[in-house]
Amino acid sequence: MRRWGYRHVITPMVESTEVLERGIGADQRRRLFKFADARGEVVAVVGERTVPVARLVAGKLRGSPLPLRLCYAGPVLSTDEGRFHQRRETYQVGAELVGAPGTVADAEVIALAARCLQASGVQRYQVDVGHAEFFHGIMDAVKLPDEVKSAVRVALAARDFVALESLLEKTPLRSAEHELLLRFPALRGGSEILQAAGGLVRNRRSERALAELAEVRELLIAHGLGDVVSLDLGAIRDFDYYTGIIFEAYGPDVGRPVAQGGRYDGLLARFGRPAPATGFVVQLDLVWEMLTRAARPPALPRIDAAVAWSGSGLKAALKLGSTLRLFGMRAVVDTQARDQAESKKWWRAVGAVNLIHCRTESTVSWTVRGHRTLRLPPEQVAGRLAGGLA
Repeated sequence: MRRWGYRHVITPMVESTEVLERGIGADQRRRLFKFADARGEVVAVVGERTVPVARLVAGKLRGSPLPLRLCYAGPVLSTDEGRFHQRRETYQVGAELVGAPGTVADAEVIALAARCLQASGVQRYQVDVGHAEFFHGIMDAVKLPDEVKSAVRVALAARDFVALESLLEKTPLRSAEHELLLRFPALRGGSEILQAAGGLVRNRRSERALAELAEVRELLIAHGLGDVVSLDLGAIRDFDYYTGIIFEAYGPDVGRPVAQGGRYDGLLARFGRPAPATGFVVQLDLVWEMLTRAARPPALPRIDAAVAWSGSGLKAALKLGSTLRLFGMRAVVDTQARDQAESKKWWRAVGAVNLIHCRTESTVSWTVRGHRTLRLPPEQVAGRLAGGLA
């Protein structure tokens, strides 16, 4: 995210319910863990971090010129244990592009989300892109009570087709409208879906959504993501602040999105600074689950050097460990004295590439896997390791 120009910000884990209620709907508010602070004010643990970022942009960052590119990381909690794959807590990394309208910004955050998955080690994934306005246009066109529209939205979001059919049977919709809503979740695929959907809708709101989707798809091809992007016009997000392009990214053998986001142009206005915005989150718990299921699970970070010591070699070991770290290497210094044989057992347990055993302040033993042991002054060992000669 930093490589794309996004600045890291830290947002609170706990917010007042008044702040959160400005940004999220009633369904999301019910999922919050709430409690009273020492002053009796009701506060909540955040269930997502887009709203806290919006408050930050409208508050402390109010004088900063737009657009702002911000990123963040932290846990979120929900009372609904099924929301985070049978857990009530998950760890999210996210990015928000605030103050940038249009499809170029939409494509940027989708492309960044995809590159973040690749950076984490995920090589096989698919990104499904939809548009919130496509559904809203259809809902505007059908004459249904608000409570029925809300129930239809919930059924579509859960892809509960049995509940959807039951709802529609109780409505006075014409056969064409009935069929459109039943076919709605199946409108998935490539560019051909845009043409098929265009033949089903007759309202400008949905037609504009299809036009924007076509533009975003072309831009994602330019980002080099044409092979992993598909269109999903049946996508319905669980947060009601989304107003435009939305997307979800999936990996193999995981039935839940590992990254998701979209445009929310109305949210900043609720905090007193109207501005268009779009962003996403990556669910790191699910990413790790995907990586551990792979044929080659990720290895722990490589330790470059295990620095052991005995006799009067402790000061040399500490100094050498500090020097190696200054060069950007991972170095572990032992906390107890060991002889040469014991230090090799410890080295293998640590799993480091190099073993450096300090006996005195002037001479150390240096061993690399598969090579003979050398005796050198500590500064020469540090120089060779820093120069990549090991």
